[in-house]
Amino acid sequence: MIGSRKATIMLILLIILIFTAFALYLKTIIKLRREKDAASGDTVDINRSSIFYKLSNAVIGLVVITLIASSFISIFAIKRVHSSTERISVGFAHSAADLSEEAMIADLEDQVGDQLGEKMAYVNESINSYMNDACYLQSFMNDIYKYSDRFDPVHVPDISMDMAGKMSLYKLLANKDVIYEGKVKDEAELIANIVKIFKPIKEANPEYVDLYVGTETGVLISYDDFAEIAADNEGDDRYYEYRQRDWYRLAKNNGEITFISRYVDQFIKGSVTSCAIPFFDGNGDFVGCIGIDIHTDDLYRAMVNSNVSDNMEAYIVTPDGRILACKDMTDDDPEGSFEGIDELISNLSGVGEDETVLYTVEEPEGICYIGASYIRHTNWIFVVKAPKEAFTKAASDIRLEIGNSVETVSRNFDEASGQVVNKCLIIFAVILLLTAVVVTIQSFSLIDPIRRLESDVRKFSNGDLSHRTKVDTKDEIGDLARTFNLMASSIQQYMETIRRVTVKEERIAAELSMAKSIQTSLLPSVFPAFPDRHDFDVYASMNTAKEVGGDFYDFFLIDEDHLAMVIADVSGKGVPASLYMAITKTLIKTHTYVEDSPEKVFSYVNAKLCENNQDDMFVTAWLGILDLKTGMVKACNAGHEYPAIMLSHEAFSLMKDKHTLPLGSMEDIQFKQYEFMLSPGSKLFLYTDGVTEAANREEKLFGTDRMTEALNKIRDKAPEEILSFMKKSVDEFVGDAPQFDDFTMLCLQFNGKKPQEGEES
Repeated sequence: MIGSRKATIMLILLIILIFTAFALYLKTIIKLRREKDAASGDTVDINRSSIFYKLSNAVIGLVVITLIASSFISIFAIKRVHSSTERISVGFAHSAADLSEEAMIADLEDQVGDQLGEKMAYVNESINSYMNDACYLQSFMNDIYKYSDRFDPVHVPDISMDMAGKMSLYKLLANKDVIYEGKVKDEAELIANIVKIFKPIKEANPEYVDLYVGTETGVLISYDDFAEIAADNEGDDRYYEYRQRDWYRLAKNNGEITFISRYVDQFIKGSVTSCAIPFFDGNGDFVGCIGIDIHTDDLYRAMVNSNVSDNMEAYIVTPDGRILACKDMTDDDPEGSFEGIDELISNLSGVGEDETVLYTVEEPEGICYIGASYIRHTNWIFVVKAPKEAFTKAASDIRLEIGNSVETVSRNFDEASGQVVNKCLIIFAVILLLTAVVVTIQSFSLIDPIRRLESDVRKFSNGDLSHRTKVDTKDEIGDLARTFNLMASSIQQYMETIRRVTVKEERIAAELSMAKSIQTSLLPSVFPAFPDRHDFDVYASMNTAKEVGGDFYDFFLIDEDHLAMVIADVSGKGVPASLYMAITKTLIKTHTYVEDSPEKVFSYVNAKLCENNQDDMFVTAWLGILDLKTGMVKACNAGHEYPAIMLSHEAFSLMKDKHTLPLGSMEDIQFKQYEFMLSPGSKLFLYTDGVTEAANREEKLFGTDRMTEALNKIRDKAPEEILSFMKKSVDEFVGDAPQFDDFTMLCLQFNGKKPQEGEES
């Protein structure tokens, strides 16, 4: 350390000597440069201080001060570190071990949480798959009862040994009092159509060992490959009073999908879990339950065994403590009881299906971490258990190892610190010399373009406006030179720029005019639109606030007996709104040909519009599908204005229908479909908010009251005359006030179909 201190003092003296010599060198160069400028005739201020001199002195001085300060700081820091190394070594060892143990505990908690999350995702995915199949079967059974005339009877054979070992459809009666004839037989042969769904579901899910449906009348229809077990029974054993079984009784009482915990079925070898769901007739009355038996031993083992750490244990338990599955459990193992079930239930109180809890318990082997969560749609609990000691043993080993290493590190540090100081001193001296050379070169390269730019500016200021500087360095001086050239060129090109701007504005105006023509061509504009149809008349019009707008209307025949009507208003105005309008109109029209439900059409269109909707645009829309035979209208309103309706021989009035959020405003909107009837002679008037929100000079709105009043003045007129009169009424109200919103209307007159010759009217 003493040798290092002497070397530092010598280096500081050397640095001061180099700096002094360099300053004298700079002064000499600047003096020679000034004499050269004076000889060339340039005016020179002898009192002016050169940028070159200032920059060089500043950089060199900063480097010298930095090196001197670094030398003192380095020596002080090394001495301080050397004296305190041994004092903090022991404390460091203990702190590191403690931190390691805390990190291991935190990692243990994360592992328990991760294990629980991964397993719950797997379990919930399986449960959701079973529920989806059960709900699909329920929907099919409801349709069988609701539309029974669409299904042919299917013969259901009695159970026999011929069905042994192969997938078969057969029936079982609840008891001998059930007589399989008349309505009982008809109902059984009707619901046997469910086999059309049983077969593909069974093929897709090999873990499904049995699919069956039982009715309140006492007939059970089953589809499985275990027929020989029931067929081998005699007498009363061939009957199966399923209505007293848990799967039927609980699903009936709960009125919803129900899971039955692991049990050994009467007709199936092995443990199963049942998934049951009720179904209803066309009046909504309960008529029976559908059941799926799932061979869950493999599922349980996958839940508690796969990807589970060697030091952890996983369980599936019921609220009463019964262990349905645990790590390395086999089919022959009896179900045990989970210790600490009361504490587990207490910690889970108030916790939802998708939430988890993490807590610790004291056991004879030490502290254990418990993570648990309810399995969705069941009352089962998934539990992960991890002993603390197995995960923190390494911390004690780390504590001992660090203690042994600290002594060696301290000894090596003493030797290395002296070497580092000597090398740093040498590096400092080299840095100072390199800095002096680099500063000199860079200073000259900086000053030369400034002097040339100064000369060019002087020529320009003396009247040579065509003069341009040739300075083109890649720095701020080059930027200044290029800016000077741009300034000179800008004056020269000013008039040319004005001409180009004028041409550009004329081109934009022409393009907007073309865009308006294209937008207009997207909408039906030829009237009468359906000259050969006399059962209805429709007319529509649109006036945009700008060259192009975001309102649109549409009407088209889906088939000979169904007419679709659309009116919508895109948020915003101008070109963006018109482009969004074209996309929305295309999506609605295209999907209306596929779906006859306005609610489903809007759900599809909303999902498409929400994709990459970075500008947060949305569309208010109304869609109706008119049955031209009956006059029934199925409609859906996505945040649009209330339609005005005039029933036969009555006055126009607003129909305050069910609203939802606009299309594109957010994902997964639940749209509300409704229906209403149009009798012959009825009219329907659709419009955008440009009608009701049209304002005059006093900023009063036209409003729905004035609108319905105007409609009722001409309610007996044709749709085209109604829209013409409404446009005139709004224009008279607005006067010369500017229009700020698009103005769109559609009117439908339903005449009804006249009966053909020989038909009843």
